[in-house]
Amino acid sequence: MAKIRQRRWAFLDGLRRTLRLYVRSKIGMIGAVIIAFFCILAIFAPILAQYEPVFGTGVGADFSVPTWATIFPQYDGYAPSGYIVGPSTFASSSDCSSWTLAGVANGDVARGFSTAVPPPSRRQDTYLGTMQINASIIPVNGAINTSAPLPGGEVFFSISKSFEWNSKAPKEFKVAMYFSPVEMKNLTKIYINYIVSNPRANHSLSTTKSYVLDTAIDFAASRTGRWLWSNVTSDLLGASGLPGFLTGQVTRVTFETRGTYTFTVQVQGVPKAGSTGASVSLLIAHIRFFEEGNTFGLLGTDNNGRDVWSQLVWGSQISLLIGILSGVGSVLLGTLAGIAAGYLGGISDEAISRVTDFFLVLPFLPLLIVMTLIITQNASLAKDMYYWVVVIFIVLSWPSIAKIIRSQVLTVKERQYVEASRAVGGGTAHVLRKHILPNVMGLVYSQIALNVSGFILLEAALDFLSVSIRPVSVTTWGVMLTKALPYATVDALHQYVWWWFLPPGIAIASLSLAFVLVGFALDSIFNPRLRAR
Repeated sequence: MAKIRQRRWAFLDGLRRTLRLYVRSKIGMIGAVIIAFFCILAIFAPILAQYEPVFGTGVGADFSVPTWATIFPQYDGYAPSGYIVGPSTFASSSDCSSWTLAGVANGDVARGFSTAVPPPSRRQDTYLGTMQINASIIPVNGAINTSAPLPGGEVFFSISKSFEWNSKAPKEFKVAMYFSPVEMKNLTKIYINYIVSNPRANHSLSTTKSYVLDTAIDFAASRTGRWLWSNVTSDLLGASGLPGFLTGQVTRVTFETRGTYTFTVQVQGVPKAGSTGASVSLLIAHIRFFEEGNTFGLLGTDNNGRDVWSQLVWGSQISLLIGILSGVGSVLLGTLAGIAAGYLGGISDEAISRVTDFFLVLPFLPLLIVMTLIITQNASLAKDMYYWVVVIFIVLSWPSIAKIIRSQVLTVKERQYVEASRAVGGGTAHVLRKHILPNVMGLVYSQIALNVSGFILLEAALDFLSVSIRPVSVTTWGVMLTKALPYATVDALHQYVWWWFLPPGIAIASLSLAFVLVGFALDSIFNPRLRAR
């Protein structure tokens, strides 16, 4: 027990001494801070990344620049992505009173009516309450309005809310709401008409072309008591037939000026011919007006509206996983082979050296490409593609480490204190534990740090060359660079998507450099001649 305790204290003393020397190394501390930063990104990716990196399309407009980029003159006035109005919950009286009700004839409003049940296809949405509006109308002299674009529609009521707009026109916008007819009398249809009013004009966002926009609800007994979905998207308004958007410049026309805007949800009904009156009782829930602006998040979006920051965070996991596992595995395997060859000598040295020479003369990159392509042809192996990449890296990289360790062992075992240890009866295990390993471990630590950076770059290169057919649910920094390259070279319209390809490139370079700095720092600690400099 005393010997074990003594060894433990000796190990702790050596560790404390190493840490003191390492802390004094500026380049070592810089490298450690950078590595710690990326480790935090990888470990806490589910918390730091708000959106799904591969399938989370449409979280923002395509090619949105980072929000902080508005400090540059060319992006001044760009609108951020977000809700202009809503999502409205109508959970309390204050929620309801924030909307202005108009046009209710012989009707009433029940504010904060009840907790709504989400439609079966939308159970991921949670509604805290609804607004119920009961309204009736008597056609003037029995006449029915037949004006386009909502033929036969009579306005039953409308609710509106004002908002300030002080940015340039967004790229796209989406307007939607849920509603449920409680009761419909003497009606053939219900129209939901969205109106955006700016200081210059009013723009109606509705149409009867249901294959373009879902705004006309046919009357049917089965519709009553069911939740219905009404939505309008700016990218379809150009084909809607509405006069104001025939040019296709929907967002520019709608948000043509800055100032106070009013968003109105107007409910119209088409009375039955010859009826003396019509009425409707309607539940309204979850109104939202979302605009996909020109800026989004910390690092903007890619060509499919995916969050680049989320891709960068999740991509750090693959780079660190492959880099660290490959670096540790190749160095440990090479260390075992190097010690065996250097210390045992004879036929063992000859056999290991010949195997090492065989691997060293192999064309590394072509062989790596061929092996990864072979693995991808097998569906079961391709599921764990990156783990197989680690195995391939280790198998092809250990020989160079073995050569370095072997030369170090050959030097150490001929020293006088090793000969003295053997002379007093020290066995192979004693010599290896007391003399060989302590003299090569410094080299092992520095080689691990130096090799990790190489494997990180190599993995990114494989993904960039599209050699490694990755699982569809995985994103990496190399994949980000591959997808951004076509736009980064020719897409002047989107400023060559600098916010998309620069972050993964900087991350790869920074993390690789960090491990190199740590390797240099460890090498100087364990090599007295370097430390003396």
